[in-house]
Amino acid sequence: SYSGKTVLVTGAAGGLGKAISTAFLEAGANVVIVDVNKARLSATDEELSAAHPGRVLALEANLTDEPALEEMMSTVLAKFGRLDVLVNNAGIMDLFDPVGDLEKSLWDKVIAVNLTAPMMTSKLAVNQFLKQEPQGGAILNVASTASVKGFPAGAAYVASKHGVIGLTKNTAVFYAKKNIRCTAILPGPMQTNVTDAFASGGMNKDGFAFMEKTAAFEPAVSPLPKVAASVLYLCSEAGSVANGACVPIDNGW
Repeated sequence: SYSGKTVLVTGAAGGLGKAISTAFLEAGANVVIVDVNKARLSATDEELSAAHPGRVLALEANLTDEPALEEMMSTVLAKFGRLDVLVNNAGIMDLFDPVGDLEKSLWDKVIAVNLTAPMMTSKLAVNQFLKQEPQGGAILNVASTASVKGFPAGAAYVASKHGVIGLTKNTAVFYAKKNIRCTAILPGPMQTNVTDAFASGGMNKDGFAFMEKTAAFEPAVSPLPKVAASVLYLCSEAGSVANGACVPIDNGW
């Protein structure tokens, strides 16, 4: 049970982030849902607050803005007094460009959201974990099958998700003796609208063509509640022995 615990989930207004937030709420936690999409955040807040009154805090934040992140953390602590779990779920897709076609501006944007933002939120979380009583907490990074493969996307996305693995393992080993643990899940295809998932990155026609060509493989799709359940386990006391683990959640695809 997560009763009395406070959990912060980024990219929480839809898809996997919403499923993770819902699962933590159903387990008794206070949940801070963070998203940059104001309309979706408002709708999600309304829905989750109706089911779990008093335990949801919705915050609109640009995760690439350091002062905004500091304000976010202050607001969380003012409301709930502590932080027990950080889930770095927010991310954007690239345009499936290999390095020869990759614009630096797109690279910078993808790295900023997918790698630099989790570093900054983790920094804030770790420093809060260290000073609160009882000391400690858990960070869960949502990586990707792209973290260990050469192609589920373009160079920017794949590099950013490889980076998340490094951030996860380094954080785990440096803070293990402080009752702070860090793990990652590496999801494959999930039960979401693919076009919606890629909309923020604006996947180009070649990307869609690739998806069609590989459809013959019929990858098994993971239902979002099952993926969310794996997050709850890894962030729990029972899952603490998995510190530093980067767990594929991809049906073997």
